[in-house]
Amino acid sequence: MATRLLNRAQINYTFNGSGASAISNQTTTTLLDQYTMSVTKDTLTPEVKACCNATYVVRVENNGTGTLSDITVRDNLGAGRRRSDHQESERGHEHESEAPLTYVEDSAVFYLNGTKIEGTAQTNRRGVTFETDTPLEPGDNLLIIYVATLDSSQTKPVTNTATVTARTGSVSRREITESDTATIRPIACAAVSIFKTADRDTVMSGDTLTYTFTLMNSGFKAADEITLTDEFPEEFTVTSVSYTSNGVTTPVSSDDYTITGDTLTLPASGSDLVIGVPAAKKAGPGITTITITGTVA
Repeated sequence: MATRLLNRAQINYTFNGSGASAISNQTTTTLLDQYTMSVTKDTLTPEVKACCNATYVVRVENNGTGTLSDITVRDNLGAGRRRSDHQESERGHEHESEAPLTYVEDSAVFYLNGTKIEGTAQTNRRGVTFETDTPLEPGDNLLIIYVATLDSSQTKPVTNTATVTARTGSVSRREITESDTATIRPIACAAVSIFKTADRDTVMSGDTLTYTFTLMNSGFKAADEITLTDEFPEEFTVTSVSYTSNGVTTPVSSDDYTITGDTLTLPASGSDLVIGVPAAKKAGPGITTITITGTVA
């Protein structure tokens, strides 16, 4: 780490038999260590929706007078250490909590003084590790920009730490380490996916066929005003529609959906029907199912 050399002078003098003094201004000189670096970590996305991505920038600057090599950056992706369930026991242990962030594969890019260089990223249970073989000469700066996805169950701010290690150019090849943190704030939102199944693999003319649409909300906000559209086979004729949410099944009137050609729209434009999907809970996603039954010509 650089050292500030501070210096101030004083003079003493006399006039008319009296003594006086004056103090000079202070001068500052910076003594550079041979091997030292500064590390800063920032996020370009301080507020992130569940299941969405945060972009991080780690900057490593060689502010010493010697060459640094074997640069390694370890990001814990927000994983921490917490006490076990036996915290009160005399031999209670600490263990790592699951990381609330997941590194997006192949998202990392490396820049040396603004020029793109080669680097690697390797994930493990402790987070993600970035490495580059390019040395940092005095005054050089290395930027690593990468993306991580926020877990859908995360509701509290996430602080993750980037720890940088480098080897000095000395004969002993000693290691120096610096670190910095960045924090993102989750924004509660709905994140709905849809999965469709048919109750039969084969049918004959005149058979009944039922399609089930499972809507899963992995976000911690309820999804409202769901609109479903589906283009059915021309041989399929709708006979009934219903949906189930929060354990309650509700039949849907034919006035609340439209069929134009072979395409069904639910709810119909102008309908008072509102279909939603509950918010996720710690136990799992919120689920609404829509069931459409018909006959096969």
